[in-house]
Amino acid sequence: MRRVLLSVVFIISVSAVGTAQQFTYYFPQIAIGPGWMTTIFLSNAMATGGGRATIILTKSDGTAFRSNWVDEMGNNVTEGTNVIVVELASGESRRLMSVSDGSMATGYATVVSNSSAILGAAVFTQFDAAWNVLGEAGVPMAIPLAKQALFVDTTNGLRTGLAVANPNNIALQVRFELVSDTGQVVMSTTRQIGPSEHMAVYLDQLFGGLPSIVGRLQFGSTNPLTSVALRFSPGGASFTTFAPLAIGN
Repeated sequence: MRRVLLSVVFIISVSAVGTAQQFTYYFPQIAIGPGWMTTIFLSNAMATGGGRATIILTKSDGTAFRSNWVDEMGNNVTEGTNVIVVELASGESRRLMSVSDGSMATGYATVVSNSSAILGAAVFTQFDAAWNVLGEAGVPMAIPLAKQALFVDTTNGLRTGLAVANPNNIALQVRFELVSDTGQVVMSTTRQIGPSEHMAVYLDQLFGGLPSIVGRLQFGSTNPLTSVALRFSPGGASFTTFAPLAIGN
């Protein structure tokens, strides 16, 4: 009888673990260093009940993005690690800002929470040499997509950059296609992004001989990816962001 009871307890315990929910989303670009700061905002939208979010920072080469971040009260929330743990009671919000204390580095952030009500957004801020703000733009949270597209505008001296993160534990071959405003594929190329790695390039670095074009950059792989685009003004003094579009096969 005791053996039967232990078996029942074991089954119930496994079921409880198996039904525990986990929600994951991404910020496909994190930039920290001279001239750049990234800010992440999180909020618990639940009317009642608390939740926890864990932010994992990964560098472009797939290694831990160890850096210093402070909350809205000035507390160091990473202390040089690549993990930020945030406890949010009902209705609470947090602001987490990167601290520029080294050379320029890029990567992406993974947000894992135990509640679908913990939502977030990020902001990129660009400064001049005297730390005057040149521009900033918001970035919505993103989920991985198997095939997606980013708007492209390279007319009149504008420059488009893109960041793509591979959150998978395998390397992926990613085919990029530049599509004109009339829907025609005008250029294509393939890049490999390693496991947990991140790629941040300008469109003219991805395609040699890039024409002046308005359209979209579409891409996909065997496993889903996350991405964001940035359109810079001539000279790069200001910029805006474009969220990805989910597209069909």
